[in-house]
Amino acid sequence: MGLFYKSTDKELLTIRNKIVTESAIPSLEKLGFKKSPFSTAWYGRNEHGDFNYELCRFIDGELQIVDLYVARGDRYIKVHLNIFNLTPELDSIDQLNGLDGAQFHIPPNSISNMHWRLDDIKGIPLFSLNYMSGHKLGGYWTKSGLTKAKEKLRKTIIHDIANFEYFHKCWHAEYFPLTTTWEGMKIELTKSTTANNL
Repeated sequence: MGLFYKSTDKELLTIRNKIVTESAIPSLEKLGFKKSPFSTAWYGRNEHGDFNYELCRFIDGELQIVDLYVARGDRYIKVHLNIFNLTPELDSIDQLNGLDGAQFHIPPNSISNMHWRLDDIKGIPLFSLNYMSGHKLGGYWTKSGLTKAKEKLRKTIIHDIANFEYFHKCWHAEYFPLTTTWEGMKIELTKSTTANNL
């Protein structure tokens, strides 16, 4: 019997996916996010054997999209935020049910897709190393060490989602929401269009 515990890629994938489904998604739902209404959105295991979850909410005139990604072969839970202004404005996010949302994930729309704890970092990276690794399952030598690393990652994810407004402000400090159709086609605003929206 060896002194050290070594996990399989499958186990690490399962651990991180469980954190997403049992902690991250319920935390987002408490903020009003729900499973993406778009017909093209991933919500579970994808074609590569990884896991993708897309959640959305419509609030204060913004379509806010949060993507959670768990890949095989690494230890990260990747969390991304993107924001759009839709025209015509929605009464309810349910109006997007069944529409093709693929356009939201390709340029120019994808350029403003902010990776939490990476794209929002300002200043000298040396002092942000712990922050940058915040959504990574930490190192361990034993089974109990893995349990501790798992719990630390779970708590970090819950903490960050509870502080969603911080990442929302970081996004707006870096980007300006594109105005698109309900299916993500960019709309070029003219002076007359802007005046009509005032």
